[in-house]
Amino acid sequence: MLTHVLRAALQWACLLPLRVLMILAGLVVVPLALLFRVTQGPAQPFSQAAGDWLLILLPSWAWLWSNDRDGAAGDKRGWWHLNAPFGLGAYHWLSMFWWLAIRNPANNARFSTLFGCPVTECDYRYWGQASVEDDPGKGGWRLLLATHRKTGRRFYGFYWVWQWSATRALVVQLGFKGEPEDWAEDYSADPSKQWKGFTCEVNPWKTIG
Repeated sequence: MLTHVLRAALQWACLLPLRVLMILAGLVVVPLALLFRVTQGPAQPFSQAAGDWLLILLPSWAWLWSNDRDGAAGDKRGWWHLNAPFGLGAYHWLSMFWWLAIRNPANNARFSTLFGCPVTECDYRYWGQASVEDDPGKGGWRLLLATHRKTGRRFYGFYWVWQWSATRALVVQLGFKGEPEDWAEDYSADPSKQWKGFTCEVNPWKTIG
């Protein structure tokens, strides 16, 4: 396992600075790209809110900072429409900027070969617990390795949840987001769901429950 820990640390050390640069660049790219945003497909009602969801995308030159699944208006349920900053709704310019540049920065990078792990093309193994969640009584740790069957490329992901009170926990997630249960899912209806992106989260007081 020690060898894999060292390999994981090296991978994260290389990818994390690139990820940070992409996020910072998005603070400039997204406001500019929103001036040229395009709407695709018909509107459809939010499943959990009043109003309609529209797929709003950034132009192709800003593809990395766009969101091919949710667009700039947030999720199809309407959660973002109800919870966007200052009660502005999903379609305000500030809400779209916040969704693309702050809450889900450089989101489409997860569909790239550098920052995305394609579950259906990989085998996996893990050390630690199969199920780790940021819910009461479900903490633990896991180091997961996904290996691409054709290229041999490794994707490492670490997840640690330490509950230190009834409602708070230390949560550390670093690397690729894949979990063992992801390999049991059927992605035929939406192949894009198989892509697990690269993340870095260190939150010592995350609310759980």
